[in-house]
Amino acid sequence: MKKLVIILTLFATCEFRMSDEDAREELNESVSIQFGDLEVGERNIHYAFSGNKRDFMIVFLHGSPGSWNAFIDFFKIDSLVKEFDVLAVDRPGFGNSGYGVSEPSLEKQAFLINEVLNQFPNKKKILIGHSLGGPIAARMAMDYPKAYHGMILVAPSIDPDMEEDQWYRSVIDTKFGAFFTPKEFEVSNSEILLLKDELELMEPLWYKIKIPTIVIHGSDDSLVPKENAAFAKRVLPDSMVNINMLEGVNHFIPWTHPQEILKAINQLTDGL
Repeated sequence: MKKLVIILTLFATCEFRMSDEDAREELNESVSIQFGDLEVGERNIHYAFSGNKRDFMIVFLHGSPGSWNAFIDFFKIDSLVKEFDVLAVDRPGFGNSGYGVSEPSLEKQAFLINEVLNQFPNKKKILIGHSLGGPIAARMAMDYPKAYHGMILVAPSIDPDMEEDQWYRSVIDTKFGAFFTPKEFEVSNSEILLLKDELELMEPLWYKIKIPTIVIHGSDDSLVPKENAAFAKRVLPDSMVNINMLEGVNHFIPWTHPQEILKAINQLTDGL
């Protein structure tokens, strides 16, 4: 019930999509930002990018629901955009990436986003995935092991045993429920309904991840249990994973504790 209250609050208070024009206005020319779209088969992936062909690219993957502008404040951080190229995507079904048409397959999402990143010549790419963006980052590291050099999982939904059946999701997945549900949440619901199955498909593949990984989680996360961090510790070698458990912190780390993500970026890039 607590999760449902949080979700209903998000229904009432959150606006997830932002036009490119509004993003430019918010950034107020403080950073040079570009927008792009890549057609891959029948899907379009929209992204925001700031950079100048530096060695490192930092790639942000948002949760569910969400869009690239969940990370817009990171584009405002001078120390980040002056040292690294920064890219954030609208995942399939969100923002301007085929809005309203979901893609529950984590493997397909990983493929589509990897195709976008193939356009960029940076020597080293660091993946950052928040919430449901976490397993997508992990899937990318599994399927394209030579393409990525570090990974930061922020409150990631990666343990299939932690995915609970929630009665209201089956209601949203009906014509009646969809009629009363904002489109972002309808798309989110469709991918979360199959997330447990998708994570079970990934379970035998964690051994493929050979890049240093930092997991940041809050001890008071009521949306994604902190036990997901322990799962990462079990499936990744000790030499590859570092867990940063933030005491008293909830799920919304990118907005409440961005400095922890910046510290993790510097930790990874300093070692590469």
